Amino acid sequence: MRYTSKTTGSIFTVRKMSVAMAAVLLGAVCLLPKGGNAQVTGQCVNCHTMHNSQGGASMSATSTVYRSLTKGDCVGCHTGAATDLTDNNIPKVNHTAAPAATLAGGSFFWAQTVDAKGHNVKGVSGVDGVLGNTPPGGAALGSQLTCAGTTGCHGDRAQGDEYAALSGSHHAPPQNSGGVAGAVDGSNLVNSYRFLNGTKGIEAADWEKTVSAAAHNQYYGVARTTDAAVAQTISALCGQCHGAFHASSAAHAANDVGISYSNNMTSPWVRHPTDFDMFTVKAKEYGDYGGSGVNAYVPQAPVASNSIAAVKSTVLQIAGDAIVTCISCHRAHGSDQADLLRWDYTAMNAHASAGGNVGCFACHTTKDT
Repeated sequence: MRYTSKTTGSIFTVRKMSVAMAAVLLGAVCLLPKGGNAQVTGQCVNCHTMHNSQGGASMSATSTVYRSLTKGDCVGCHTGAATDLTDNNIPKVNHTAAPAATLAGGSFFWAQTVDAKGHNVKGVSGVDGVLGNTPPGGAALGSQLTCAGTTGCHGDRAQGDEYAALSGSHHAPPQNSGGVAGAVDGSNLVNSYRFLNGTKGIEAADWEKTVSAAAHNQYYGVARTTDAAVAQTISALCGQCHGAFHASSAAHAANDVGISYSNNMTSPWVRHPTDFDMFTVKAKEYGDYGGSGVNAYVPQAPVASNSIAAVKSTVLQIAGDAIVTCISCHRAHGSDQADLLRWDYTAMNAHASAGGNVGCFACHTTKDT
């Protein structure tokens, strides 16, 4: 029969195969039950090619032949045009032109030309011209940052090979934690938030292509009282490379000449805290996060919860529901702002802004007007 590829637009002929063989292929690859949000759904042709050839041309995005019969590597499959965020239900985290909007993690697009605007992932950009392969706050990596594996964020970080690090993850159905749609408990790679091994959370089905106070990723955080990272939180994942970058005390004393550390995870801070619960200081300016008396979740400055029982549409109601994380301020992949920030830090003018509690003032609500 004749078939038009949704990916390439080309028309090709599929010859008949045995019913048994078709059942094996479809059952193993395409028709897995729809479990959690992380499981791949859709046509096999969106990601795979059997022979990497059609009409005398390569079926991959480049002339490279990729393993696992894929049409591209991590970067290739997750790259799209400026307006392409979820083509064929594949989240796009890198773009060929500046996107007007991005998914929750942002885009690597800006890191292609400006080191400080994204993680310098191999295949997207070169090694950071200033930092090299040493993440701020952490130890030097053995090689350039990758999407997955030992020098990456996703997959099994005990595996040096990216394909091995993610093996089996895209097609396995995760078990929703507590029956909550999209909730994963970090018990193994498949049941980890966005394949960030060991991390808990609730995954928005569309990766926040549409986002509101009631529809968003729910990040997991725990209020900590020491500099030690708390396992399974989104900030602890960042800390695997960035170390004690947001520690409060002597962890960085050697680099902080002249600073006396007399406190531990308490104000006055020497670094912006992460895995810190704003509920404990609700009486201060943080009590108006999301609006006075409303406290709606603010997607521009997301906060985590110590529970993944449900997505929080309102916060600051109980202890542990408004926890500051690394990604409260930063996009994981990259943004159009320096340091992967969610907003223009230079436009944050204390008591001189137009108000509206945006950017830093989403939390520090009394300091803008």
